[in-house]
Amino acid sequence: MDLIIILPVFLLFFLLAGLTVKAGLLNKPAAASGALLAWLIWLGTGITGVLMMALFFVCGAGTTRWKRSAKQQWSNEIRKNKADRSASQVWANGGVAGLGGAMALFFPVWKEEGLLIVAASLAAACSDTLSSELGTLYGRRFFNSLTGRPDQRGADGVVSLEGLAFGLMGAVLIALVYGFLQSFGWQFAGIVLAGLLGNLADSLLGAALQRKGLLTNDWVNVLNTVIAAVSMILLSIAFS
Repeated sequence: MDLIIILPVFLLFFLLAGLTVKAGLLNKPAAASGALLAWLIWLGTGITGVLMMALFFVCGAGTTRWKRSAKQQWSNEIRKNKADRSASQVWANGGVAGLGGAMALFFPVWKEEGLLIVAASLAAACSDTLSSELGTLYGRRFFNSLTGRPDQRGADGVVSLEGLAFGLMGAVLIALVYGFLQSFGWQFAGIVLAGLLGNLADSLLGAALQRKGLLTNDWVNVLNTVIAAVSMILLSIAFS
């Protein structure tokens, strides 16, 4: 790719990152991390990868701020994260997507697989974000994902039917970007499935390990996206 294109795009991403800081959506290290990830994903997967990342960011920022004061009384994680999103949260949610972008960039023969990793990991991150943020707010009955027993709204590993529906919507939104710009073949269903599997794993890890202090929320988010990416790779092998 021509340097005359690469550098202006790099500067554009950092300019947009500065606007997120000014808007109070990210702190400076988080914004810089997001810009680097976006640039890497763009270099490897082009406009499709960047649009999926942008959609995840818009969904995440919007749902996180939506009726936040009401959610703070229930969710432990929301109470802990009143400040702007940190760099660790950006890498936890987008790091695997960045690896997918790097894979597509440095190993062009695996470009399609790299893009699918980007899509699956972002679908899982978006699914988890919408599940937790909107499920906490609009859910009616809450239960422990590990035991199936009724549990406290907003606690680690607690889900609701409404939250699961929002999670499905989050995965579908990311898959739609891939579908419109690439293909509505098996990949579309695979992205949705991988996103939901990552989200489910996130809930189970939250109930089993995060509650006991064995994993932080960031590590749960990393594993969420890793499981989605691995699921997508296995599906790619199965359908190749």
